[in-house]
Amino acid sequence: MSLPNELIFDQVLSRVPVKYLLRCGCVSKEWCSVIDSVAFIKKHLKNAVECKTNGVIFVADNDKFYLTDNESVCDDNVGVIETNDPVRSVLSGADFLGAANGLMCFCKNKKSEFILFNPSTRKFRKVSSIPREFAGIDGLVEVALCGFGYDRVNDDYKVVRIGQFAGGNQFYLVVVVYSMRSDSWTRIQDVPGNICITPERGRFAGGVLYWLAMKYQVDFRGSIVGFDLGLGRFTEVPCPAVRGKVFMLVSAGESLCVLDNYNGSSMDVWLMNSAGMENSWSGMENSWYRAFSVEKPGALGNFKFVKPVAFSESGKCVLLEVDRAKLIWYDLVKKAAKNIRIRGIPSKFDSYAYTESLLQLTEGKQLDKSSHGTKEKKQQKKREDFLSKGFRLKL
Repeated sequence: MSLPNELIFDQVLSRVPVKYLLRCGCVSKEWCSVIDSVAFIKKHLKNAVECKTNGVIFVADNDKFYLTDNESVCDDNVGVIETNDPVRSVLSGADFLGAANGLMCFCKNKKSEFILFNPSTRKFRKVSSIPREFAGIDGLVEVALCGFGYDRVNDDYKVVRIGQFAGGNQFYLVVVVYSMRSDSWTRIQDVPGNICITPERGRFAGGVLYWLAMKYQVDFRGSIVGFDLGLGRFTEVPCPAVRGKVFMLVSAGESLCVLDNYNGSSMDVWLMNSAGMENSWSGMENSWYRAFSVEKPGALGNFKFVKPVAFSESGKCVLLEVDRAKLIWYDLVKKAAKNIRIRGIPSKFDSYAYTESLLQLTEGKQLDKSSHGTKEKKQQKKREDFLSKGFRLKL
């Protein structure tokens, strides 16, 4: 007895890795149409987020990018795939900005050009240019800060560019936001004027982009500033009670982390509470908790720097990048480490987690429209191009 198609799509295919789904589209026109539909894409993404099926992208010092999927990170002695043309040429010289729900964002040419990229499907899209009327302040030198994330309120993906200008004892911010849904830029009028944001990319977590900042009116006290992508406004977030003098802000999947390098003897990792977003908006101090510490030396041996990349589905293990040279699964309960042997990995790299997804990046396409609304002939050509490129890129 065969299973009904509804059950196959909803309970089976929606849990299959993307690289296999791309091949499943060859089974029939019905399968291809369902896999390409918005409803199925959202169902598949929901399952991937819940199961924490994280792949990893490696950014090497030679501007090359390497990919490995969730199966490779969980298994041992596997290899990476280097991005091929046309993706490699488009991303050449680009800087990584962030990832959200399977999409990644890169910037080029002094943060004036942006590219959206789905590493699972190897599809990319160039973002439209920033309008000239949103230019900076004449006569002042600009420091550009950027970030990328998912607006869960409007089901949209957004790029935020902050032009920071210094004049006398005052900082001026020119903030523009790109919406993937509308394919347009808007300028944010209500921006803070008493902070200096550190020149780092924004860290995305829970619908908000975060930066470390200094408030110059109170002896340059360190703080964290967040920009809510749904509300379109800034707010200050209380810092955790770190023990050291130097700390960093990173994101591991959907978790916002503060790394506290305490006296060279340990690395404390602070996480924002699940209710931390609401707490931070209301100014509460208990938005953070110390999740774990890595001793020096210890299970990882002697190290200079450790960065969380992603947490396991159970939350009992964390994937750590150590000294930009290796990845390690660290058991938070047993305090034990397991090296991940990945063939073809560059000697020095920055690693970032991404969630596998089928999200599409068709030019000018609204997020709430499905591909089966087009004419059959155009749809078939799109599918054939999609699948042929996928196989050529060794998916």
